[in-house]
Amino acid sequence: MNLHLISGFLGSGKTTAIQTACKALMEQGLSVGVITNDQGIKLVDTGFFESHSIPNRQVINGCFCCNYNALDKNIQSLIQTNNPEVIFAESVGSCTDIVATVMKPLLQFRKDVTVTVSTFADVRLLQMLFVEKKNLFNKEVQYIYTKQLEEAGVIVVSKIDLVNEETLNSVQRFLQDQYPGRKIIYINGTSDESTTQWLNVITNRTNHFIPSSLDIDYSIYGAGEAMLAWLDAELKIESDINDAQQTAIQLAQLIYNTIQKEGLTIGHLKFLIDNTIKISYTASEDDSALNEIYNSGSSSILINARIQTTPAFLSSLIHEAVQQTEKENNCVIVKEGFASFRPGYPTPTHRITV
Repeated sequence: MNLHLISGFLGSGKTTAIQTACKALMEQGLSVGVITNDQGIKLVDTGFFESHSIPNRQVINGCFCCNYNALDKNIQSLIQTNNPEVIFAESVGSCTDIVATVMKPLLQFRKDVTVTVSTFADVRLLQMLFVEKKNLFNKEVQYIYTKQLEEAGVIVVSKIDLVNEETLNSVQRFLQDQYPGRKIIYINGTSDESTTQWLNVITNRTNHFIPSSLDIDYSIYGAGEAMLAWLDAELKIESDINDAQQTAIQLAQLIYNTIQKEGLTIGHLKFLIDNTIKISYTASEDDSALNEIYNSGSSSILINARIQTTPAFLSSLIHEAVQQTEKENNCVIVKEGFASFRPGYPTPTHRITV
């Protein structure tokens, strides 16, 4: 069985590429599975994979490295239930040191799997951070981003369809200069052909190719994670005029606009409406693509926000957006679940450095 670990910063296009890859593999008659991961407990990405009928599990309340036993349990559950030939395990976007804490333990304890590591990076964010040298994140957060690239088995530069040739060339020059000899591929994660290129690369990788473990300062790593506020909310919108789904979309856009107005840097901001419409915003831009909207008297909306701010301030912004939406649309919005917090200090279950 092939197990592909997918790392990369928040909003780097991991989920989209995995979904496209799963679709391509299933069309070839191969069985697949996905394991999602987050510091929270209710994930937009899990609902997204379920909406595409892709077998999935999730590791919650912490990253793969700090919940290795849960990851292993979910791998076994997928094997017993679906017997996948390929599993994609998508780590939370603020996680690094995945080679030492996840890949090498898997290779040591699971002799039945071939393991690869791909690190995704949004081409636009690479341009902003390293070519234009914009200070989007605090230095501790950017430390995590840089360490993810440093340990990559394969660097997957995503969303190349969203930039011009000049931007792509400047990012290519930067990566070739900073990571000489590294396998780097450039993809559009929504394209079957482009994603197949990535699949071909990682499928040909074997357990004989194991990236080096990171030399990493966990005090800086932990501080970087603590600078990001996590917010998960489950809302129910009730409308007497059957426009609840449109109201949910307006709420998502209002939350994004409010965060932008406050000048806060977005890791990722994801919304799943009625388990069918996914809206995503990142530090680099709006990545949303809306499906057809239906008239309905009620609508559900799941929010995953990872923003560089405090949990209290992020919560206040969301509450204010909800109240404004209720007033402007003459609807009722019920909070069925709401949590905002900072990630805990990373404490890996295993760490193999040799």
